[in-house]
Amino acid sequence: MSNHSSCKRYFGTDGIRGIYGEELTDGLAMLVGNKLGMSAKGGLVVVGRDTRVSGNNLARAVCEGALAAGADVMDMGVVPTPCVAFVTACRNATFGVMISASHNPPAYNGIKIFGNDGKKLSESKEIEVEKHIAEAKLYYAQYRGNTVGSDDAFACYDKMFRSACKLDGLNIVLDCANGAAGAVAPELFRRAGACVFVVNDSSDGRLINAGCGALHPDAVAKEVLRTGADMGFSFDGDADRVIAVDENGKVVDGDMIIYILARRLKSQGRLPHDTVVGTIHTNMGVEAALGSLGISLVRTDVGDHNVIEKMCDEGLSVGGEQSGHIILREFSQTGDGMLAGAVLANAVRASGGKLSALNDCRPFPQVNAEIVTAEKEKIVCDKRLRDYVRTIEDMLGERGRIMLRPSGTEKKIRIMAESEDGFLAGFAARSIELFIRSNYSL
Repeated sequence: MSNHSSCKRYFGTDGIRGIYGEELTDGLAMLVGNKLGMSAKGGLVVVGRDTRVSGNNLARAVCEGALAAGADVMDMGVVPTPCVAFVTACRNATFGVMISASHNPPAYNGIKIFGNDGKKLSESKEIEVEKHIAEAKLYYAQYRGNTVGSDDAFACYDKMFRSACKLDGLNIVLDCANGAAGAVAPELFRRAGACVFVVNDSSDGRLINAGCGALHPDAVAKEVLRTGADMGFSFDGDADRVIAVDENGKVVDGDMIIYILARRLKSQGRLPHDTVVGTIHTNMGVEAALGSLGISLVRTDVGDHNVIEKMCDEGLSVGGEQSGHIILREFSQTGDGMLAGAVLANAVRASGGKLSALNDCRPFPQVNAEIVTAEKEKIVCDKRLRDYVRTIEDMLGERGRIMLRPSGTEKKIRIMAESEDGFLAGFAARSIELFIRSNYSL
């Protein structure tokens, strides 16, 4: 059983997140930009956003805060998160900021921050930003920063992307989630040689993630079957995660993508230490399949910043989350759905076969449930619940497990039960959900 807690007030597992106008305001965004501008000491801050209606206001607020503190600012406009991270490192900027709530509904927005190396901000730096927010006082430098043009900024990402894949002859469907991917992903895949079919590429931020994208892979599966495409990729709102579907419309999640890529790299002698990084959510069946290939899995807590930290510490090149955050350190330092999809498509093309043939591992059934509550931390830490979960875990034995944790981005408790026996997994998840609903005020 796992739970996650934090002493931070604003930063969760993936930056600052909340409903615009409530937990997340223009004023807060300006303070964040202001602190980054102070820390940058006249350096460059790169800013991007997804299509959300609130994105423009929040991006302007971040830019204004940074400029006031004397930093230069490059506003890239609507662009995927991994592009902001990559350009930050490529341009030797001090910070990168992405305004996005990733897979969350349109009313939400968020602020993701990257350091000079293109990796998510460290916890100590997040705490510094939080202190500045709490002080609620803007710093004004003697000289205001300058706005820097972003016309050729995307070129370095485009060059990296093309070096990672060759997609000639492949027919690929892209579901852009009505988010940031719509602005760049179709063109990237076409330039790499693929014939591309696109769905949900509206720039209307009121539609972002609405019945589409990585949380709803049935939308891309339907289009793959309609067009007879080789595969499809479903991105979330800011394209830092991807869920694939094969030519039969069957879902290939993040765990399976890691399995396929790791096997290919090991066969080429290109998988450092024959090890990959996953999280506490990585499927036990996928772990067993990797083990049968002589590939070890190291687990971290949820959050791609935890995954990348472990990868860097141990010199590993492939890691990610079941949700579709895939990090390929050979090319980039953060989760990149577009890159992961392209590298997976490249592996399919190189195999001369189909994606379904490469996806031959058998994951254990996992059953997920979630409960909406503002009391998520308090309930998860309660002894009665923890004792009950241990009883259920004993029932599952060594070939099953329970994950119970407060969401890092929403007011929810997340329950995951996994077992080689699908019936037991379902029973376990439902039992815990019922116990919580029956015993606590939500």
